[in-house]
Amino acid sequence: MAVEQTSTISWYLRMFSYLLMICGLFGLAVGGVVIYGALADGAAAATGLPLSALVLGVAAAVANGITIAAGVLGRAASRNPGRSAALRSLALAGVVASVFGLGLCYATGGQPPTSLIFNLLLMAICVVIAGNLGKSVQ
Repeated sequence: MAVEQTSTISWYLRMFSYLLMICGLFGLAVGGVVIYGALADGAAAATGLPLSALVLGVAAAVANGITIAAGVLGRAASRNPGRSAALRSLALAGVVASVFGLGLCYATGGQPPTSLIFNLLLMAICVVIAGNLGKSVQ
């Protein structure tokens, strides 16, 4: 029974890892576009908009970089469940980065970005899946 449960969790983790990599790449590209827009638009410098856009772009880039790394590590953990503790730690770092990015966006006067909220949700799900995989291995 434990082998069947572990293989089911591993399959879900493998599919979720692909989703993490795709969403992370998309979010990283969006973060890069936001950073470019904040730095390239000189006319908006007087309004203070580039600071909040720059913070949003950097926070999105960092959080989505962690998401990509979690996807790659999740793919490896689906084949070797012993790596589930490392995946859980990386996913917790993604949760912290997303919350920190949301706080920075709020502090600079920007609206809460949907991309960071979605990334927070993905990382929270990854923490749960990695925790369940770790429990099923023990």
